[in-house]
Amino acid sequence: MSLRDKDRRSGRGNFRKALALGVALPSLKHYAKALFQTTRVPMSTTARRFGTDGPDFMSGAPSASDLPANSLRLLEQSLKKQWKGYRKQLKRCQRRFTEQTIHDSRVGARRLLSTVELLGGFLSAARVRKVERALKEHLGTFEGLRDTQVQMSLLGKLERGFPAARPFFAFLQKREIRLTKSTRKNIKKVGTDRLDRLIASCRDEIQIRRKKCPSGKTVARLLRSVDRAFARAAELRAGIDPHDTDTIHRTRVAFKKFRYMVETLVSCLPVPAPKLLEAMRHYQTMMGHIQDAEMLRLAFEKFLRKHPLPTVPARRLGEELLRRRQRLVALYLGGAEQMRQFWPWTGLSPATRAAEPKSTSRCL
Repeated sequence: MSLRDKDRRSGRGNFRKALALGVALPSLKHYAKALFQTTRVPMSTTARRFGTDGPDFMSGAPSASDLPANSLRLLEQSLKKQWKGYRKQLKRCQRRFTEQTIHDSRVGARRLLSTVELLGGFLSAARVRKVERALKEHLGTFEGLRDTQVQMSLLGKLERGFPAARPFFAFLQKREIRLTKSTRKNIKKVGTDRLDRLIASCRDEIQIRRKKCPSGKTVARLLRSVDRAFARAAELRAGIDPHDTDTIHRTRVAFKKFRYMVETLVSCLPVPAPKLLEAMRHYQTMMGHIQDAEMLRLAFEKFLRKHPLPTVPARRLGEELLRRRQRLVALYLGGAEQMRQFWPWTGLSPATRAAEPKSTSRCL
């Protein structure tokens, strides 16, 4: 096989085209390896990693006794540090659009967002929504490019056995080049002045709340925010329909919010929980693989509507994409119940959350 053919199947050829345009794109080949395994569905990887009874997180998860009395002050300082880091990463990405700067910018935005959401019990709801909207707009700048690259990574593994994958891959290559140029242009338009004022207001408000709230009440409210996020994720997990991947996606979004809150606690405060964080990352990744596989399947169906292919090859690829998505769903459902072990409290029931007065969400 020629170098050109190898590049085409692996995606490196398109990466070189991007370099010729003066940009570098994130490599997402690890997604293909994780999603398109041909082995039978095994027992939960989390169970294999931590034992057949699941991981023992109770000793590692944060509790009220683990959090210091000055938790709110530490988190306010962390908010300041993360804001400075986010601005630095964004400016670096705007100056040099590379795989690493894109990754750092996305991670910085998500960590800043998780800290603001964790502190939501001490901030006005309107201010939190404004911060969320600004950061999600930034993250949305990369979505089209990221989705296309994931689809190319997955599809590159299928070109040899499925002829219909080749024209679809070529279509994605062209779209990737186009999205690279537009994303590079759009990220330079992302400003920080308005968000700077919002973060400063958040810090001012937290300092005021800190003076009014007893330390015990502060710790309780922080844990209540995490508890509420976990309860929402658990509620959505209980309502998952194996035939509707949207229900898994909604569960993943809610679980991601909970996971980032826990990571913010353990990264800012002296709460050791390495097993907990590792298992949560794996649990979320399983749901992410399902979403990526479904997005590829839907993208292929949309491609066929505009670019008809011979019936038999198109049907074979469509059936394969569906079969692989179902395999990933089965893999996740085999360990879905392990979500209960990620938080040492039972969580707030929907009825409890609905009955809780809205005025208790902030320390007034």
